[in-house]
Amino acid sequence: EDASAAKKEKARVLLGRDKETTMKATVHYTQKFPSYDPRALVGEYYYGMGPRWRVATTVEVGDGRARATDLDRHGFELAEVALEGDVLDPASVSTSMFPAVEKVLEARYPGSKAFVFDHIVRGVDGAASGPISFVHNDYSVASGKPRVRALLADFAADGPSLDKVLDEGRVAIVNLWAPLAKVERDPLAFVDWTTTHPQDLVKVCITYTTRTGETSVVYPNPKHEWVSFKDMVKGEAVLLKTWDSPDPENPAKARFAIHSSAQLHEEEEKDSFFTTFAGTRGPEKKKNNKRQSIEFRAMVLFHPAASDPGFLKTPFVAPHIERTLSPEKGSGFFEKRLKTELVDEAPDAFVPVSKLLAATKNGKKNTR
Repeated sequence: EDASAAKKEKARVLLGRDKETTMKATVHYTQKFPSYDPRALVGEYYYGMGPRWRVATTVEVGDGRARATDLDRHGFELAEVALEGDVLDPASVSTSMFPAVEKVLEARYPGSKAFVFDHIVRGVDGAASGPISFVHNDYSVASGKPRVRALLADFAADGPSLDKVLDEGRVAIVNLWAPLAKVERDPLAFVDWTTTHPQDLVKVCITYTTRTGETSVVYPNPKHEWVSFKDMVKGEAVLLKTWDSPDPENPAKARFAIHSSAQLHEEEEKDSFFTTFAGTRGPEKKKNNKRQSIEFRAMVLFHPAASDPGFLKTPFVAPHIERTLSPEKGSGFFEKRLKTELVDEAPDAFVPVSKLLAATKNGKKNTR
């Protein structure tokens, strides 16, 4: 254990991170059990995960501002975005904010075509969601492309054109996460892709009323390297990759970045103080109790045909926007979950970067 810590510290010095400020934080991994109840989790209980499923873990979180993060190397990077409109009005968000997000992504990947297909507002009075407090990814290793195919199926001009774009070109799903005010607590934190292993992942199979989907929760791994961007303010954003096509030419490319809100220990001390003196310090406690943010999920298509005017027969409309603005189309903003089951991810789902580096170090073919 001491040798491992010394090796990690040496790597920090070599990477110029020895002067980087780190913060202690608590994140919640999924507890590993010998087997799962086949009934597993039902409905909304998935989001709570419950004490039986969660394990609070103290981690060191590095400040991403002190390092050169890259979306295709680490799975996340800092960006800028100008968002105008009412975050609680789906029509306003889709008409004014979606194009701004798509523009940021298409500038990040010149020649690509981006379509925002989901958004969530957190911590704002009137919003239904708060920060997600357990470690997860929005998709499983294999579920990204099927999700994109399902989203575009009703809008593509024809099936063969859609197959060509998805099967012959790179496909990615990238989130843009943006604070609506200065982040003073519960920052979004990410695990560097280069420290992620397939054995870390638990596939969450979700049955909705009209479809099935897969996300991931995560087992504890002391090798995970956590990063966050300290003191983010409105106008800043994080690009977070939640799925990307495998690339035989660049097997070390980040496929996704597992992530979670992080409870900073300095926040816990502050909350303890405010709770103790709640009678006189209530306003400060309330002030520090919310992190306000908005996030967008977008599919990014890299095949040139995706940018052709004839690729879609009708303009793409995000399904949650269609359900909200046209109630006859569905049940509202959120889809109803009927059943949730957990399955360990396949150990060969991808080759971890550490193994690629070891192969290179041992004189084998450089696969990067």
